[in-house]
Amino acid sequence: MNFLAHLYLAQPTVEHRLGNLLADFIKGAVRQQFSVEMQAGMKHHQQIDSFTDCHPVVRHSKRLISPAHRRMAGILVDIFYDHHLACHWSEYSDVPLATFTQEIYRSFQTYSGWLPTDVHILLNRIAAEDWLTQYQSIEGIETTLSRLSRRISHRWQRSVNLCPAIEDWLTHYPTVAQDFAQFFPDMIQHCHTLDQVGSKDRWH
Repeated sequence: MNFLAHLYLAQPTVEHRLGNLLADFIKGAVRQQFSVEMQAGMKHHQQIDSFTDCHPVVRHSKRLISPAHRRMAGILVDIFYDHHLACHWSEYSDVPLATFTQEIYRSFQTYSGWLPTDVHILLNRIAAEDWLTQYQSIEGIETTLSRLSRRISHRWQRSVNLCPAIEDWLTHYPTVAQDFAQFFPDMIQHCHTLDQVGSKDRWH
């Protein structure tokens, strides 16, 4: 799952959502510097990823990615699924997508004073460029893939271009949409279970 899905599946508190959003950027012992609720959000993110990676429907979607991009199939499917979530948002939430995303952006600003500078810059960029609603359009997915390609290229110190993988998705668009519609209710139910267990853990 990508940013939009993680924020949707998080518990509706600012810190839990922040933890879910930032889990891919903050790893290891550094996490201990953050609040208990943010750490819980980061753990929640990892649990979502583990469930997603093992789900047979997601594996089916990954097999639709061509061999040229198969190594990154998991990340690509995460992004494509966020598109289908954004396009069918009203089926999963009574709150309009634009309202939800603007609430997210505003809430994060209240915590900007004590977040590390690089995290603060990232959150400002997400809001300024409206990453979350970009998922609704094919052009927004292209922008997301371009941004991710630059990030991976910088990390790996070699050129990576994921943008052509959009053709794999568009070729199988109805199938991926169907896969998402089949998978996401399972994901929601899994998160309900996680939240119930987490609530019990906080009380014992």
